Amino acid sequence: MADSDSRFVEQPGKTLKPVAVYLLVMLVLVASAATVAVQTYRHNKDAAASRSNARADLAAEFVATAFMSSRSGLQTVAGFVEPMVAQAGVLPDTGLESLERLLDEKRQQLNYVDALFITDTSGNLLYDSEESGAQKLASWDFLRAQLASSDRDGVITPLHPNPKTGQLAIWNARPLRSPSEELAGYLVARHTPAMLADSLARLSMSEGQSIAILDTTMTLVGRLPADGDLVHTGIRVKEPHTRDFIDSGQDSAQAITASPVDGTQRLYTFQRVKDTPYLVIVGEEVAVIVRDWWQNLWISVVAFVVVAVVGWLSVRQFQRRAKAEQALLAENHERLELQRSAQASEARLRALIRSIPDLIFVFDEQGRFVFVHASDEDQLIKPAEDMLGEHYRDLLPPELSGRLASVTEQVGVTGQPADLEYQLVFDGEVREFSAKITVLTDKENRNTGFLAVVRDVTQSKIQEAELRIASTAFETHLGIIITDDQGLILRANRAFTRITGYEEHEVVGKTPAVLQSGLQDRSFYQNFWARVKELGSWEGEIWNRKKNGEVYAEWLTVTAIRSESGAILNYVGTFHDITKRKEAEREAHRLAFYDSLTGLANRVLLEDRITEVARSNARSGGFAALLEVELDHFRAVNDSRGYDVGDQVLKSVAERISGLVRSNDTLARIGGDEFGLLLLELGESEQAAARTAERMAEKIQTALQQPFEMAGSVVRLASSIGIVLIGNRQIPGDEQLQRAEQATQQAKQQARQNGGRPIAFFDPEIQARAVENILLEDELRSALDAEQFQLYFQPQISHPDKVQGYEVLLRWQHPDKGMVSPGVFIPLAEQSRLIIPIGEWVLQQACEQLARWQANPDRKDLYLAVNVSVYQFQHAGFPDQVARILDETGAPPHLLELEVTESLLMDDPDRVTEIMNRLRDLGIRFSLDDFGTGYSSLSYLKRLPLDQIKIDQSFTRDLGENSTSGAIVDSIIGLSNGLKLQVIAEGVETEEQRDWLVEHGCRHFQGYLFARPGPLPADS
Repeated sequence: MADSDSRFVEQPGKTLKPVAVYLLVMLVLVASAATVAVQTYRHNKDAAASRSNARADLAAEFVATAFMSSRSGLQTVAGFVEPMVAQAGVLPDTGLESLERLLDEKRQQLNYVDALFITDTSGNLLYDSEESGAQKLASWDFLRAQLASSDRDGVITPLHPNPKTGQLAIWNARPLRSPSEELAGYLVARHTPAMLADSLARLSMSEGQSIAILDTTMTLVGRLPADGDLVHTGIRVKEPHTRDFIDSGQDSAQAITASPVDGTQRLYTFQRVKDTPYLVIVGEEVAVIVRDWWQNLWISVVAFVVVAVVGWLSVRQFQRRAKAEQALLAENHERLELQRSAQASEARLRALIRSIPDLIFVFDEQGRFVFVHASDEDQLIKPAEDMLGEHYRDLLPPELSGRLASVTEQVGVTGQPADLEYQLVFDGEVREFSAKITVLTDKENRNTGFLAVVRDVTQSKIQEAELRIASTAFETHLGIIITDDQGLILRANRAFTRITGYEEHEVVGKTPAVLQSGLQDRSFYQNFWARVKELGSWEGEIWNRKKNGEVYAEWLTVTAIRSESGAILNYVGTFHDITKRKEAEREAHRLAFYDSLTGLANRVLLEDRITEVARSNARSGGFAALLEVELDHFRAVNDSRGYDVGDQVLKSVAERISGLVRSNDTLARIGGDEFGLLLLELGESEQAAARTAERMAEKIQTALQQPFEMAGSVVRLASSIGIVLIGNRQIPGDEQLQRAEQATQQAKQQARQNGGRPIAFFDPEIQARAVENILLEDELRSALDAEQFQLYFQPQISHPDKVQGYEVLLRWQHPDKGMVSPGVFIPLAEQSRLIIPIGEWVLQQACEQLARWQANPDRKDLYLAVNVSVYQFQHAGFPDQVARILDETGAPPHLLELEVTESLLMDDPDRVTEIMNRLRDLGIRFSLDDFGTGYSSLSYLKRLPLDQIKIDQSFTRDLGENSTSGAIVDSIIGLSNGLKLQVIAEGVETEEQRDWLVEHGCRHFQGYLFARPGPLPADS
């Protein structure tokens, strides 16, 4: 029914469609014909242009040939005239009769020459073929001007009227020269305009064509019309295209314009005649050019009209047939009206059911399926057609069919719809369904079955669960706000209120700008929103302001919520307060790069800035300076005044130095009592930079020399300063600090040695020695395992010459460097603490030697004196180590003498005393080495368990020569005797030194006078 109705409605299309096809075909024919006509017109026009160009070239060639013949004839005449003129002297009545006869003959031969003349250089006639009797050439002024303006050897003039007769003529003149090439006169030929016009008579002309000759003054010389009659005229042509061509200097050109002679529209070709003041103009009537084209066009139009008429008649015939068919369809339509109405109703019902996305089931009163609808049959247990006639008990699970029976029974009794929710499993997936059961009744209200409308609510259940989750997540610890697409706040959670202090109702309807702190500018927010709109989200750190005005840092994430079409619906912002974390980061940064006591930069930060300055100087060529300020003997301040006072002093030192430096300089605390100062931008002169750094060092020392008042007491400090200049060499910061430390040590050393000021610049030689020592220290670490150490022994003598024992001396036999001086490697061993295992090895070897001597009666009473470093004493368990070695070797303790220096006694004297007493209890003896060179404290001599004092060789060396040294040695001897201590002098090298010592009460010696250090003899 619906199909029949559709066909009937579409009947008018059957009559309109042929008309549309007809019009389309006509349009195509018109377009094709127009295209062909345009192309044909262009072809005819191009052919006419080519034809006109060829004719213009030919006409110009004819005119040029005429002038060429004229020039050739004049050249021939000139060849005869020039010798004869020279012979006759070119004077009247001097034999020119023969020349005149010759010229008359030549004139007769030159049929294209109207008249022939010979003039002198002033225009006076020497020969006149017309025998006019004139003395001077009539047009001489015009000809003279043409000759003067020509750069050629001769001239052809434009048309010129005779001043007397007014007759137009063309003048062709060439100079006559004497054998010496001097100008003797002119040979002049006069031509009539007919000469040029006649040259065109040989050209055949077709219909509509014309040829004209003009001179450069636009005077018409001649014209050949289409009828073949020549026109001779001297009229001046006024036509802009011709004027433009003459002025342009081109050789040829084309234009379509009206003829200035007869007004006919023509295609003109302009062509210059080479080396002449004339041009040829060839014209062809435009009407003649396009005449064939117009004929073809009219033929095409007539054909098109014929085709159009025939086509239209065919269309009309088709329309009449279509109308007949429509009449038949109308009759069918009337007959099937009732059927179509019924079908339409059924179709509407089916369309309505198909539009329902829910499942629809109709059961009869027994429970059998009589109607099943499903927009998606995957939601059915089996295909719909297979379910018809089946009972629901046979298709549904038992539990569900039981529940359905209960519901239908209830609905049948009450007549009210009831809901039923159930689950079914499809392909292993549980689907949720919600059904509404309704009873169906007939007109007598009898139960005829049930209608069940079922909806798949699986996705709804999931969305409900997600909404519950989202609602729970919305009230998280993170602050959340939701805005519309314009940025107006719609929702805010409780965490937002807790963080910002704003209640939700206070910000709803406002923009997040209510939280702005003002710390970010407009461009920040413009970039912020541009990124959100472009990428869909933004995440980063931002500063906002709470309701109470407090500014806080937050980590913010903004996400754009878009519709399926991509339009932004909402913005969701989540954030949390990171203020405490920022403070922790700042504190961590402060702890990492700043000193906690003084607040100054620490060593790490200073090294970084030194490295950066070196890179900057490499680019700019400038200088900077690094100063290391070390407080001398600061440990004594801590020991005597306490660490609290020491800390206050360090703070005061930092304040004093800070007051001397610029804001762009860096002051750092790089050690317990060491400060580093980086001076920037000292200029491009190394000397100027050094002077500036030195003046700063002097200012610092002057400031630190002022006393510090702390806790009711006065603290005075001294300092040593090392300076390193930083140029354009990129040296790491830690290495620059090492150089500054070396310079500081150099400053201390020069202050001790010569009493100079404790300020020194870094010396590369000292660094070289330091590098050498570092390399030597690495080799020193393996020397013990490689058995490169040797023990040398130097005897200690009891007057007069009895050996009472030996001092044990350590030597290093390096495999490459040979014997290394103890003065070189012992300090390295102490600095690296390698002296501890080396010292243990020396004690072990010495005790083993003492044990071996016990088997030799001659040597069993000899003792060995072993030097002990301060670091060995400081090492935990040193007394136990010595006791273990004595026990393992069996060496007599009373024959082991440990030599200590006064510097040992300065470091924690109470602990040192305790250790010495413990070793003394084992029976070990002690000797105080180098006495007199250190502090020489008498209180130490009284407190410590010493057995011997050694006079340093620096005093022994000057005995007998230096009274001061003698007085010191005499005092040491007297002091030792008074304290019941043995005194021994080292460095005794002469008999005089020994005798002086004996005379003053010292009877024990050691030195080169008795023996040099060396290995023990083999029998020992």
